[in-house]
Amino acid sequence: MILDKIKQSYINVSGKIYDSEFINLANVKENKVCFDERTLFLTNREKEILNSQELIDFNYVIYLFKYKDRYGLICDIPINEYNECRIKYHELVLPDTVQGMISNLNEYNCEAAPVLLAHKKKINYLSYIEQKKYDRCFNLKGINIYVFKDTEANSILKEFLDVNCLYVADGHHRLYTTAISKFKNSVLACLIDFESLDILPIHRVIPDIDAQAFKKAKDFICKKFNIEESKTKLSKGKIRMTYNEESFVVNLIELDCDAFSNNDIYMLNTQIISQAFRIFDSGKLEYLSDLEFEKYRTKANKQDVLIETFALEIEEFIDCINNNCIMPPKSTWFYPKFPSFLVFKQYK
Repeated sequence: MILDKIKQSYINVSGKIYDSEFINLANVKENKVCFDERTLFLTNREKEILNSQELIDFNYVIYLFKYKDRYGLICDIPINEYNECRIKYHELVLPDTVQGMISNLNEYNCEAAPVLLAHKKKINYLSYIEQKKYDRCFNLKGINIYVFKDTEANSILKEFLDVNCLYVADGHHRLYTTAISKFKNSVLACLIDFESLDILPIHRVIPDIDAQAFKKAKDFICKKFNIEESKTKLSKGKIRMTYNEESFVVNLIELDCDAFSNNDIYMLNTQIISQAFRIFDSGKLEYLSDLEFEKYRTKANKQDVLIETFALEIEEFIDCINNNCIMPPKSTWFYPKFPSFLVFKQYK
């Protein structure tokens, strides 16, 4: 596996920390963020705040970090590693999302959030930090970032020469978009070993289902599936459905087929969401991580159908990818994800 130093990058040293889903792309000119009138998804006030945040530039470097007591690496990775299938993916990409991303690549000049790649090899990132051969270090509200350049950076990157593949934990669309773009040939990447990552479930919300429609769907489910009481502990093949004050567990039907068909999210989509609720457009659903679900539950609309899922085990995830099985979108949520708008990579 070939990894590279980042030719031109920036660290946002303002101390502002943003969720990993916040912003993927930005414009940086003369070491300053410069969102202008072309950026429509931010208010003028939001743009003023972001544009005023202090950046420090670094050239030909990599970054080690400590975040939520986990260690990892921020570097550049040639898209050829993805094209040659050494970066293994597991989710379908959505054409509409890719189309928007291609358009945005031309409007902006910096990646503002890394794709998340997992590796099986155990690399002692802490040992490199303890040697104190980094060029600079920053403590930004609980995130420690260490800047490595020259020989020290090369030593860390050489750790991956005997790594045969990396696994996409987050960033399928960004990788695919880069692969089909004509001017962008690498991707800003965050690498963390599997032992330092957790896979959390992604729960579903079907919004605004009236009582009659839910009763019809429930009648179908009760005829076709084995139902258990709500307090049943979730495990592989089980989902919990809640509507208003009613809650129960559904045992999904395993098919005598390949591993793809027995993926929980695939079975949920094909057996419950499409058949029982007659919903064929995934855009009509809302998606919540395990961390967000409990907050949502307290304020959920009584006409929302909440569907709790069970997370994949790491071994099942790796086996699925190694068997070339493709999961439906929103099948996995890896934790932790490196924040957005903290490290930038300029690509044009």
